[in-house]
Amino acid sequence: MKNLHEVWSTRLQKYTIEVQNYLKYVFTGHIAVVLLFAIGAAGYAYSEWVQNVPPDFPGAWLLAVVFGLLLAYSPPTTLLKEADMVYFLPLESKLDQFLKPALKWSFFSQLYLPVIAFVVSLPMVNALYGLPSSLLIGFPILVLLLKWWNLQTEFAFRKARAGDKAWIDRLVRFTLVLVFVYLYVSGQMLFAILVLFAIIIYGKWVQQQAAGKPFAYEHFIALEENRMLRFYQFANYFTDVPHIKGKIKERAWLNWVYRFIKRGPENAHYYLIWRTFIRSDELFYLWVRLTVIAMAGAWLIPFPIAVVIFSAALAFASAIQIWQGLNQTQHFRMDNLFPLKNFSRERAVRKLVIVMQVLQALLIAAVLLIAGAPLVALVAFAAVLIVSAATLAVSKKKK
Repeated sequence: MKNLHEVWSTRLQKYTIEVQNYLKYVFTGHIAVVLLFAIGAAGYAYSEWVQNVPPDFPGAWLLAVVFGLLLAYSPPTTLLKEADMVYFLPLESKLDQFLKPALKWSFFSQLYLPVIAFVVSLPMVNALYGLPSSLLIGFPILVLLLKWWNLQTEFAFRKARAGDKAWIDRLVRFTLVLVFVYLYVSGQMLFAILVLFAIIIYGKWVQQQAAGKPFAYEHFIALEENRMLRFYQFANYFTDVPHIKGKIKERAWLNWVYRFIKRGPENAHYYLIWRTFIRSDELFYLWVRLTVIAMAGAWLIPFPIAVVIFSAALAFASAIQIWQGLNQTQHFRMDNLFPLKNFSRERAVRKLVIVMQVLQALLIAAVLLIAGAPLVALVAFAAVLIVSAATLAVSKKKK
């Protein structure tokens, strides 16, 4: 029988291959273009803002909240399965062979967000506080140590209480990290050291509570299943995932939309497409999320060109994903039972995408009008429509 360290290595290898197989469908050429435009627009807006950052901007509090959230959220990735509740039970005394590499993997796999946050925050920190290089070098080291401490403490708390009231532990750790980062960035080193001692003491106390407690298999297996379910749900927006089924909701409050569709066989596809779109969680919420993000960007980004690029990039993402989602669905459709060969389903999908993109353009323009930028509103409205139309035209040729 293999030892538990080899079991972990085998599972990690299979898990990595599975994640890579799905991610290659997520980060396609289309998404790469969207990310390129979005990151470019955000980077341009941020660089311009840093050059004129108000001296009274609460940068220390902002960093404290961001790092508090990123570090306090440290769920362990164990790759446990339901059968382990039975097969690992006789080996519980040797379970560290499995859990120690699991915690190391959890640490490194969650490290990219704090690192990105640190790199992005450097220009703002220098502009506001001008921290000496010794502190700028020490801060990322402390971030790494705090991330490891958060991960170990959350694991110990969940083990000690079988996951009961884990939100209290996260709240405590969030508060401690928030206060520490604020004091550190604002230069109050003596108080920061005192808070650091409190962090160490809390971590030791939680580990003492977990010492000698039996391993909570049910809780950690449920935690792992929920984590993988979230990943599959995310991947399902871009490709068909056999592990999950798309959720369908009636959304009776949107039944009034169907009244605008004329009766007749020529509109049968159009009617079915609208019902599919409205009732499908994946497509409906995808469009809602991208539209809300575009509206938020239109309100928050201070530079007109960045607003236009950002809106156009999200319009491209909305159009291409709705188009692909409705044309490549593998679910049973009523037109398979009663085929309407004289009328085009593809044309119906294109009409729906145009309507939704016009609505998206109107909402973005409305936000810009409220913000007092009528010219930018007009340009953004035109950009969303042009990009959406071009996306449909290119997609039609490839189909």
